[in-house]
Amino acid sequence: MIKSLIILAVFSSSLLAQTTIEPSQPTHYLYTPTAHVNPPYHLVLSFREISYALPGDIQVQASILDNIGRLSFGAKYGFSENLSLGVGIASTLIRVPNGVHGIPEGARPRFGMFLTYGFVQDYNFQMAVTPHTQIGDSRISMGADLGFIVTPVDVWSFMGETGLSLDFYDSNLYLYLAGGLRIHPPTIPFMNFDIGIDITEFPVNAGGGPEIAIFFDVIFSMITM
Repeated sequence: MIKSLIILAVFSSSLLAQTTIEPSQPTHYLYTPTAHVNPPYHLVLSFREISYALPGDIQVQASILDNIGRLSFGAKYGFSENLSLGVGIASTLIRVPNGVHGIPEGARPRFGMFLTYGFVQDYNFQMAVTPHTQIGDSRISMGADLGFIVTPVDVWSFMGETGLSLDFYDSNLYLYLAGGLRIHPPTIPFMNFDIGIDITEFPVNAGGGPEIAIFFDVIFSMITM
């Protein structure tokens, strides 16, 4: 399935490359959001981020697979280039096989909020921390995720993430880890391809352990005006 989606995306990109498209950039790493929002009228379409930036440093966004910032739908406000606030519905619409991140499977949607601070904002290296909370379904959870991206060359980047969250309902402390590559071909600058490994979220102080899942995303981004 993943191979077929990537082949389809590459074929579509080759057709789109024949027209003039001014590229934009995604505003997420793996599961964590970047610390900034895109400039107005920038559009991102992917399995994990569907976003559109509006004037006033506001970006509306949704996630089909898993979630970004543990929100499936919401809005993100950029205070500055390295600080943003997101609010919305904390849930997961569709999970990839074995994928568990954020709201537990079967739980009802909750109110969610995150604050992302980028304490490294260089062109070749970015790192951001995202404290977050989810409230609802008679539960409250809080935690923080750390994500980074390193770009040694223009063609690809390496991304890594880890996160902890505490569910006050069952007193479980949850941990996840993820890492992967983002391929950004120079010939189609409006496309990015993510592939990686996800050590799914699991309670470190309870029975059982994590599972390994494949992380993937196909990202199209452009300036619409």
